[in-house]
Amino acid sequence: MGRYLALLLALIATLTGPVLLKPETSARTRDFPPSDRLVIITPHVESIRAEFEGAFQRWMKDQHQRHVVIDWRVPGGTSEISKVVGSAYRAALEYYWKQHQPEPWQDQFGASFTDPKAASAVNRVWLASPVGIGIDLFFGGGTPDFSEMKKKGFIVPGDAAQGLGILAVRAAHPDWFGESAIPAQWAGETYTDPDFTWVGACLSSFGICYNLDFHQRRGYPDLPNQWASLTHPRYQNQIALADPGKSGTVVKMMESILQQAMQASARAAPPRDRRPALEAGWLQGMGLIQRIGANARYWTDSSTKIPLDVCEGEAAAGMCVDFYARNFIERLEQANGHSRLGFILPPGGTTPSVDPIALFRGAPNPALATLFIEFVLSPEGQRLWAFKVGAPGGPTRSALRRLPVRRDYFTPENLRFASDPDILPYAAGNALTYDPALTAGSFNAIRLVIRAMCLDTHDELRTAWSALIEHGFPPQATAAFGDLAHVSYANVSGNLTDKLNQRNGLVTSELSRTLAQQFRQQYQRATALARRGL
Repeated sequence: MGRYLALLLALIATLTGPVLLKPETSARTRDFPPSDRLVIITPHVESIRAEFEGAFQRWMKDQHQRHVVIDWRVPGGTSEISKVVGSAYRAALEYYWKQHQPEPWQDQFGASFTDPKAASAVNRVWLASPVGIGIDLFFGGGTPDFSEMKKKGFIVPGDAAQGLGILAVRAAHPDWFGESAIPAQWAGETYTDPDFTWVGACLSSFGICYNLDFHQRRGYPDLPNQWASLTHPRYQNQIALADPGKSGTVVKMMESILQQAMQASARAAPPRDRRPALEAGWLQGMGLIQRIGANARYWTDSSTKIPLDVCEGEAAAGMCVDFYARNFIERLEQANGHSRLGFILPPGGTTPSVDPIALFRGAPNPALATLFIEFVLSPEGQRLWAFKVGAPGGPTRSALRRLPVRRDYFTPENLRFASDPDILPYAAGNALTYDPALTAGSFNAIRLVIRAMCLDTHDELRTAWSALIEHGFPPQATAAFGDLAHVSYANVSGNLTDKLNQRNGLVTSELSRTLAQQFRQQYQRATALARRGL
């Protein structure tokens, strides 16, 4: 009897646990009327969410005499957010269609309603509809994700006449948009969408975090200072990396490696030889990514895991977003006055890009969402990204260590309160100038190639790399390992990209499977040659 009672209690706990353990957020937001409740989906970490919610509440109380609350939705990284949003809009449109259209809903509508090239009835209904998904804003992530959502019609610029969206903020504060504040572009990166469907809220750069103790214990005199540093055999099984399939930001990081190599190759070649030089640079960049992947300890789903593991000695170095590393450096310094974690932006290998904000189509509370956009872009909101804890207008609990997007923030008056006063992203320096014509159109293809080359074949890749190191990189084996002809610039930017643009899941799966099998066989061949000393 006791055994059955225990099983019954376990079943009750399983069924009631999710109800009893609901997040506090959902309970507190439910008590607010819809007009004072803002729903935001975001990949931002908890510290950013907490500081911006608290500051926005204070700002709303001071400026508008209103008590508001934010209902945060955090399903994962930007790739997960894109999937959640896409599925939700599809379901919402299907419901709307069945209520308002005489023609029966067809399954293929769900695959084509976001494609303007189809010029279909379902696309026209979609763009004219008030369909929403119960979420007001998309806050944080990379520009590729926002650009893709714009193409699909998920995010909208709003209406200045109605006082809604980014267009309304621009109409109210025209001096916030332009070279003196938020530029349309910088270093080749777009900071404000041309149609004002999204706008950058803060800056991000990508770099290398590394464990100082690891290098000192082993007597390594030089610290990693370029992407190529991470290809050194001494880092075998010691590099922490994030899965590009889970985050557009990670793909952007890898794209920077390709851009740097391609631009360097093109600069060294006569103008008439630009195309062959770009092809050679692409292969060089792909080779760097391949060897960094060969040194990988793992490919994590969580980008925040990388600086944590590096500072704890679980990895020697890793590729990460700048503010993740700075936050961990600060935590270590606060604990003992010394930080064993270092961080560097590879000179000429990274460029500041933006984390945008945008209004969703059919937002349930577009007026309050517009006020949040206004706050984020205001001087008060921008200072929150960068000020020290306790500084006037700064965060109250933890420094966010982000860089504001507004150029007019970077003044001596503000920098004296900043956590990182020496980092000046708009100053002339060694930043990479991003050229979208080179790789932007192949963004998803780059993601697929890296997954097939490094993640799906990780065991074979590491085995081949180990064999090369052990046998002194014999020439035939090394050449077999680094043969990237099947992922040449022409092939990836042409044939592979064209097939992915079909947006056919079966085609994409077959491409991924075939490419992974090619790399798997290649690494097995390289392993066999290396073990024979060839």
